[in-house]
Amino acid sequence: MAEYKVEVADVTSYVKFLSVNPPEDPYSLIPLLDAYKEAFSSDYQLLFITRNGVTVASCALFVGERFHQPIVRLMPMRIYDGVHFRDLEESKLPKQEHEQLSALESLEKHLEKKFSFHQMSFPPGFYDIRSFQWSRANVVPQYTYIVDLVSFSEENYTKSLKEVLRSAQQSGLTAGVCEIEELIALQHISYERHSRKPPVAGDKLSKLLNALSSAGLLGIRCIRNRNGEVVSALGWLHTNASSFFFVTGTDAEAEKGASHFLYHEILKSEKEKGSCSVDFCGANTPTINHFKSAFGPRLEIYFKVWRANRFLARFASLARKI
Repeated sequence: MAEYKVEVADVTSYVKFLSVNPPEDPYSLIPLLDAYKEAFSSDYQLLFITRNGVTVASCALFVGERFHQPIVRLMPMRIYDGVHFRDLEESKLPKQEHEQLSALESLEKHLEKKFSFHQMSFPPGFYDIRSFQWSRANVVPQYTYIVDLVSFSEENYTKSLKEVLRSAQQSGLTAGVCEIEELIALQHISYERHSRKPPVAGDKLSKLLNALSSAGLLGIRCIRNRNGEVVSALGWLHTNASSFFFVTGTDAEAEKGASHFLYHEILKSEKEKGSCSVDFCGANTPTINHFKSAFGPRLEIYFKVWRANRFLARFASLARKI
């Protein structure tokens, strides 16, 4: 039986693999990786998982150091990690599942050997993560909502959402675009309103969003009130096939329905552009779940995994006792 192997990939070969096997999400793409590297001064490592010399999957990991030990970490606001498999659409499903499981098992063994700690988040559709459970990694289920734009219709909205949208339009709210700094300001207002700290400092978020915008991966849309003031804004990442809601914010004084109207306008515009789906990127708290579920999306599960090797586990255990 052929053995799956993990090896370091160069940028040229990595880009070629993705061009032949286009990813559905942007988290594998070099421009996104470079944007994160610039914003957080954290380097990344590109890997290939091969079988009989043929690349079956690619992986992009951000590496760092903790307690003078090499680690793999999940970067702030990077919802999914950049693991991507080759196109096997013409193959039978059992073969696809076997290859994915074998590749992930090989990846897990590589991570265990090379890093004292690793943390990853797999996109929806990566359901078979037994290899990480077998290694006694911590597996945490997460949830998100996805709208299939091919079948998208306002008829799927809840009755209450339709009423909110009707009221928002009558109040004089209008859709448009805004600057990145306006989006960041609204995000901070939203977190302050809930007495929470933003996941990324304003200066780093500005650097990240500007880099993503320059790479053509970021879209921004906003809602303005009667006075032309931006009261709600959202930035999303996109590929030719799919879009992923990335950062959002709404003014506490905004008219009721501003954020609902914003989601509605983006869904319509993405459908008109020919996108296949929109990932709302999160449905893990009651209030967020209630808001997003009104748009008629489907609920998807994805998994976060993390694992510390014996040395780091003992160190953490000792630290708790001291």
